[in-house]
Amino acid sequence: MTDKEYVYQCVLRTYGLDSARFEKICGDLRTNEISISFEENCLDGVITISKNNVDAFALESILGKINVRLEDYIYADKDMDLNECLVKLLTKKGEMLGVAESITGGLISSTLCDVDGASKVLYEGIVTYNNGAKVRRLHVPATTLEEYSAVSKQTCEAMLKGLLANKEIVYGLATTGYANHQDDALSGLVYIGYGSLANFRIEEVMFKGSRNEVRKKACNYAMFRLIKLIDSVERIY
Repeated sequence: MTDKEYVYQCVLRTYGLDSARFEKICGDLRTNEISISFEENCLDGVITISKNNVDAFALESILGKINVRLEDYIYADKDMDLNECLVKLLTKKGEMLGVAESITGGLISSTLCDVDGASKVLYEGIVTYNNGAKVRRLHVPATTLEEYSAVSKQTCEAMLKGLLANKEIVYGLATTGYANHQDDALSGLVYIGYGSLANFRIEEVMFKGSRNEVRKKACNYAMFRLIKLIDSVERIY
């Protein structure tokens, strides 16, 4: 490499892509001059784009195409983990988050606490693993648990609303599901609630993997969906 040659590198962060899907969507964008790599852990992905002797137009063209193709998956335009991204976004907005966890067993709260400054935005994390805790701590109606079971859209919604009944909390996350189940068809079934009282969603998701891989994917997915809900247009820089 001569003195005038150098490598320009930029990073995008995604959630929800595995390597096979990334290759299907963006594999054709690689050229002899532009290198594009992708790595993921529990669907939390890192796209690294490298180019020798930067041609700004060519690089911007590639970045533009990737952003269009992966708009639904990208959560940050720099190398920033999901927990860092969510804490930064909430800090910027000056709003508090509460977390109600069943299947994830405190994993979301712990992951957020890995970030310096999380105490400014994380109001509380409640692990309601037992049905009794869901009733007493989150005021989930016992009739909801009896009629729909603990792993259901209705229970997840009740968990989220119980959390958001605290007016100091603006945004909430709630999780319930089966990390594994004697019925293989149910293993990996997760319900995730996210948002505010004025704007929340409950999603049914199926994850593949071991017990702890399912839990980690659910943790990552919950943070990702809240990031996209709060900040659907502006990217984190």
